[in-house]
Amino acid sequence: MTKKASEIQKKRIKELEEKANALIKKCSTTTLTSINEKGYPRTCLLSIAKAEGFSDIYFVTSKRSSINGKVTHFEKDPKASVCYFFDGDSVTLIGNVEFITDREFQEAVWNETDRRFFKKGIDDPKFRLIRFHTIEATFWIEGKFRTCKYK
Repeated sequence: MTKKASEIQKKRIKELEEKANALIKKCSTTTLTSINEKGYPRTCLLSIAKAEGFSDIYFVTSKRSSINGKVTHFEKDPKASVCYFFDGDSVTLIGNVEFITDREFQEAVWNETDRRFFKKGIDDPKFRLIRFHTIEATFWIEGKFRTCKYK
């Protein structure tokens, strides 16, 4: 029995998604882009606090300024982009950021190495845990290119 073209495409996408999930496990940092107060993209490097594949990525960051900085940007506009790269393969994501305030989840994600930035740990008033949720992914893995949309 021959497979339909749509079945073949679904299989190829699933394979790319699995490879993208494996790729992020090899990465300790990603880029995270916010939209600044003047409407321009602002990209920074951040360590990954937790990743649930490429779909949901968590970052610990700081609210240092009420004028600029990624936390202030995301308070005004949740649109974001994440990119990660390893050994010639890359994934570029578009999505939205939300602030995670659930104490139990914050404690589960907390890493003591972050205490150098947050002396009071998750009780530090500048501490923020954010979740990036993917709505679009562009994969470049093993020479295969594909963009997929998600909810």
